[in-house]
This record gives sequence, structure tokens and C-alpha cells, in this order.
Amino acid sequence: MKLLSRITTLVALLLAVALPAEAWAQGFEGTITTREITVTDNGIWELLESQGALDEEEEIDVAKVVFSIPIASIVGAAGTSDEISVEELTYHIKGTKMRVDGGMGDEMPGYAILDFNSGTFQLVNPSERMYLEMTKEDFEEMMAMVPDYGEADEPAEKAQVRPLGDSKEINGMRCKAIEIKTSDETTIAWVTDELGDLINVFKELESRLKSMGMFDEDEQGTETFMLVADHGFPVVEQTLSMYYGEPSDYSISEVRSIERTSISDDLFTMPAGYEGRSIMEMMRMFGGGN
Repeated sequence: MKLLSRITTLVALLLAVALPAEAWAQGFEGTITTREITVTDNGIWELLESQGALDEEEEIDVAKVVFSIPIASIVGAAGTSDEISVEELTYHIKGTKMRVDGGMGDEMPGYAILDFNSGTFQLVNPSERMYLEMTKEDFEEMMAMVPDYGEADEPAEKAQVRPLGDSKEINGMRCKAIEIKTSDETTIAWVTDELGDLINVFKELESRLKSMGMFDEDEQGTETFMLVADHGFPVVEQTLSMYYGEPSDYSISEVRSIERTSISDDLFTMPAGYEGRSIMEMMRMFGGGN
């Protein structure tokens, strides 16, 4: 899975507890710009065909072919294929606050504001001059409504990690490659040691989630997250998932730029005149709660 996208999900969980300022800030203030690419199963076959891999008589090593395709080529193919999607996301971080522009989907265009100190999460829709808000109390109520299905029958498969011995410069950062592999998922992560303060930020999230019982170390995606963070900050993550021996999806997360700069408080302030609505109230209104 993509680390920064996963961080956004984990951050939403983290709202159950209001964090002190020192737990999040870790000295970083600035903007991270990423590109998230998703390829469906049909899109993977299109990529394989474009590389001439389907013309070969011997069995195809799907992972080897897919991982070798330049990201620029996949982005270019997105212009002519509905099976490939490309999204640009921008993360603004200051103190205990984060703003995420992009990635909200057509249903909720706009941006998200997260305040770790107060424990609030807001989805802002400028075109409608409104925002949806979830508080610490809302999250606790929502979690109470989730059924408890008990323990899983079998623990998740443990991922195997190994350095690949390759290194190169990506978007101005010196990176090394590691492989994280299970029977049905392979991740190639290009990580850098040049972003120690950001690594600390995400490791602090991991630590907090563990202490809250919200970090399931047996879950495959979670283990991948921890293994990547242990080796450095991911500049590029490429993940190929398989289902019964067939490719099911391929995702790429790429850090395009990191700018350490002073950020205006206005970016995290709700514009005047915007109407606020509670996420939980809307869930209850549409039958999502009691």
C-alpha cells in the first residue's frame, strides 16, 4: 500500500485521542507533494501488452515486467486508458495540523484539515461553501457501532523484506531499494535517509496507534508500513497485488517534492460563512446510526 495514503487513513483513526503538540510536529513545517497512480487488473494486462510481454511463449514474470515500466510511461498511458488513474495530493504540515489537498474524490471535492491537538477532522467543499466535521466524540461513537467479529482464524502472513542493493537519485533525493514480499503482494520501495524528521513523524503515529490498540501488526498492509518506515522515508512505493496467481491491481505512490517553508495559519482556518455539518449527524439522518 502507499505510505502517505495510508498515513491519511491512520490519521483519521488517530483522532480518537487528542495529541499534544510535541507528538506530531517533530520540527517539520512545510509541504509534501505526491502523485498516486492506480492501475486495475485490466490495466495491468494493457501494460503487459504494451511491453510485448504477451507475445512471449514462456510464462510471464508479471512483477518483473510491471516494475520495470517507467512511471512516466504509465502516467502517459493514463491519458488513453480508463483503467489507470492518476491523482496529485498535497500535504501541508504545521505544528499539530495537517491539510490534504486532493484525493477526496468527485463526491467530496476540496480538501481535508486535521488537527491532532483538538482531535478534529474536517472535509471542506469550497464549491458548496460547507464542511463535514468529525470530532473525538464522534469517532468514539462511530467505533462503538462497529460489530466485534472476534479474532481472525489465522494470523496474516508475515512479509519478507530484503535490500535489493540498488540506489539512484529520485526527485533530488538519494534512494535505496528494498523489496517487501508476501505470497500475494510485492512492494518495491525506494527509501531515503535524508528525511529523518519526517520518518520520526510517521513512526510517532505508529507508536501512538499501537498504544491505543489500533495498529494491527498482523495485518499485511500495516506490516508493510512498519517495514518501510524502518528503512527510511519512501520516495516511491510500487505495489503489485495478485489474486489466485493473476494480477489484481498495481499502485504507485511517488513523492514529487518536499518544501520546508513557513506556512500561513490561514490554510488551516475555516473560511468565513461556511456551513458546518456533523458527519455523525448525517450518518444518523441517512440511517447509518441509531
